[in-house]
Amino acid sequence: MGYKFLIFDVDGTLLDFGDAYVRAQRAVAERLGVAYTQEYISLDEKLDWEVWEEFGLDNTSDPDIQMNYHRYYYDHLRQHFSRLLQALGIRRDVEDLMGCYLDHAALSCKWMEENTFEIYKQLAGAHKLVLATNGVSRVQRPRLRPLLPYTEAVFISEELGCIKPAQGFFRRMLADLQCPPEDCLMVGDSLSSDIAGAVAAGMAACWYNPKGKALPAGFSPACTVRSIGELPAICG
Repeated sequence: MGYKFLIFDVDGTLLDFGDAYVRAQRAVAERLGVAYTQEYISLDEKLDWEVWEEFGLDNTSDPDIQMNYHRYYYDHLRQHFSRLLQALGIRRDVEDLMGCYLDHAALSCKWMEENTFEIYKQLAGAHKLVLATNGVSRVQRPRLRPLLPYTEAVFISEELGCIKPAQGFFRRMLADLQCPPEDCLMVGDSLSSDIAGAVAAGMAACWYNPKGKALPAGFSPACTVRSIGELPAICG
């Protein structure tokens, strides 16, 4: 399959966002002067998940979420840290905690696989590589720096004003790249954001599925890989 453009999702595909989350979570605990214990971790994650669900941020098929995700995301962080402070009985500036969280998440650049970076560089020899990420610029821009010498273009949802799978995201990419969708292969771990969005835009899609999960009904990736190392043979 001779695709001109390989478009990569970032978190969960190239980079491990779990590492970024833990780094940021630990930094907030240190800022608060609280021991980073399992008790703290459980409380923080419970509150975070409760607020995340209240804002419906997992419902990426909702047009309102697609267009207003980033505003809701920041509001979710404010509410999360407000509840955390209340639960701990601590008074601190919520905006300062948000900045601490985002800035420390931005320091993380852990690859999903040991050879991810080498495979990415290898693919750049035969294809134009593109990064397409749902995220905020303050976090994503620093994390993407190692990839930039091998990357044709970067699309960050906060800068585009909508998230994958919104067709506005994919139309903007195709317009900026000046290419037809059939020249592109979208590689990502999220069936609802990466795969569904790309297929709706007329692109082929490759599901990155390292845990070997069963493919649910209703999704139609062109191929599935369990390792980034499989891509050179697939993409030609």
